[in-house]
Amino acid sequence: MVLSLKDLIKKIENSPTSFYIWLCTFLGIITARILMENWLDGMVSRTGNYFFHHVAYTLFFFLLTYLILLGLLIKNLKIKIKIASNVLIWGYLIIIFPPLIDFILFKDKLYLSFYGVYSLAEMPRRFFTFFGDSPDFGVTYGVRFEIAMAVIALGIYGYLKTKSKIRGLFLALQTYIILFVLGTSPSWATIAVKGFSKGFMQVKDMDIVQLFFTSARLFSRETGNYTNALSIKISLVYAVLLAGLIILGLFFYYKDKFISFLKNSRPVQLIYHAGLLFVGMGLGISLTEINWDFSFFNFISFLNIVIAISLAWLASVVFNDIFDKKIDKVTNDKRPLIVGDFRQDEYITIGVVLFAFSILYAALINPKIALLLLAYQMLAWLYSAWPLRLKRFTFLSTFISALASLLVIFAGFILVTFSQDIIEFPKRIFWLMLFSLTLALPIKDLKDIKGDKLDGVATIPVVFGEYWGKIIIGSGIFLSYFLSVILLNESRLLLWAIIVGGLSFWVVTSSGENKKISNRNLIWWVMGLVIIYLAVLIKLVVF
Repeated sequence: MVLSLKDLIKKIENSPTSFYIWLCTFLGIITARILMENWLDGMVSRTGNYFFHHVAYTLFFFLLTYLILLGLLIKNLKIKIKIASNVLIWGYLIIIFPPLIDFILFKDKLYLSFYGVYSLAEMPRRFFTFFGDSPDFGVTYGVRFEIAMAVIALGIYGYLKTKSKIRGLFLALQTYIILFVLGTSPSWATIAVKGFSKGFMQVKDMDIVQLFFTSARLFSRETGNYTNALSIKISLVYAVLLAGLIILGLFFYYKDKFISFLKNSRPVQLIYHAGLLFVGMGLGISLTEINWDFSFFNFISFLNIVIAISLAWLASVVFNDIFDKKIDKVTNDKRPLIVGDFRQDEYITIGVVLFAFSILYAALINPKIALLLLAYQMLAWLYSAWPLRLKRFTFLSTFISALASLLVIFAGFILVTFSQDIIEFPKRIFWLMLFSLTLALPIKDLKDIKGDKLDGVATIPVVFGEYWGKIIIGSGIFLSYFLSVILLNESRLLLWAIIVGGLSFWVVTSSGENKKISNRNLIWWVMGLVIIYLAVLIKLVVF
């Protein structure tokens, strides 16, 4: 019996797989689970909002659980990721059946399956009694069966791999602790959020219900009701945890590739995109005078939007690198594709995953923001990819980049405004941002002159030469500051526009190779001056 079980496990461990095979299998299991729940519920009609958040919640919860258990197996059993992943994906078939078990056992009785809602004082008793009584509310028979099977199966697997009963039991205990915490996660989140003000032992069941089961208000957007408020709110928490867990996993298990990718992320652009989001939010708050609280879920929502925009930028970097290989061999020879840190098929997969998650994270908060990021990605594709490859055309390339930047500003504006649209977005500021960004963004092309010339990309420095290109770009940046005075109709900014604009012109035109201000770090200097000017603008105009 033991021998045949070992043979079966060996076959499972060595099953042929790839990322796309795993992805289709995982999504197939998730789909089967969702179908089982809806089938047993009579396939009743649901709103699109309800269905989306239910699917997103199911996906985030089981993906987060999968990755935690994956790390647990690798760390405890010292096995390869592929082996641990194969074992888990086979075991994940168990998640399909809890709804069916509850349906059979409860028959016509009323029951509600979701999470254990317990105070901190109640946690030890619930832990040692396997969630205690009340199997018709919270952690039901079906969920308990699922957890028990996972604990037993991984305990046996640990014993067979290590030949040690102690290590097998320890793995089983760790599995139970993880699943118990996940099965009571709204309780732990509420204790953490309200514990500092109320006292950790004073957080009761009703506090958990009030925090997670009431309608979700994400900045100015009211969404959900008691039937799906939990799905919406806990999904936001899981999404942030998932992003953090993936970063940790990549750092520990793919350290060299992760650091290579991180170095290639263009940190200044990540800061720039975060700044665009803040600009949009600031405009929305100051112009519409919406009164909203910076609550726990607003904070989590903000983190999700920052993650979504960062992922959108990183996805555009991936596809730009793929189409810019000829340029990068000349002017950016440390890029991951050029030095061989990634195969091209790996890089494409990374880009697709980043793109998909950027849309999903944004859609959790507001579908309009997801649509804006989809448009952002399409502009990035038209900019970089053949057959159009619009980056080849002087001024048109930076106009496309300016439009993409405006989409991020719109995302911040929509996030905080009551109407969740851009009808109230000031037209003067729209034109100011469009002209200013179109004039200023060519600064990024100064470091790629040789490669762009070789690839036929007609940037301003390529067309006019480096010297006159810097004169034109510096003048464009200076003009942008001057335009802000005119379009904002704020004469108090004139002196600052002349000073900061003049400094920007000097920084651009005096930059050069082997100088403190080089073509590569020039953008940092200019961004620093922009931040100073924005600080002055905010002080004069807002306060």
